[in-house]
Amino acid sequence: MFLSSQQCSYCGSTIERGERWVREKIFEPTLNAREPSYRRYHADVFDGQEVSCWEKHLLAQEIARTSARAA
Repeated sequence: MFLSSQQCSYCGSTIERGERWVREKIFEPTLNAREPSYRRYHADVFDGQEVSCWEKHLLAQEIARTSARAA
């Protein structure tokens, strides 16, 4: 259940109650003794946009992976 306001890790805007969102689990063992942390992203497309914050995040990750392989 979504109990408190959270910010989108992509755009930084607040994810309001009732909005759809995606949670990405991040494992960073050096930061918090192997407990996962989470990043949240808007799942819905905003007016005037073609893709959601979640989709933009995934595209940016893929571009970074592709660029790293090409180098």
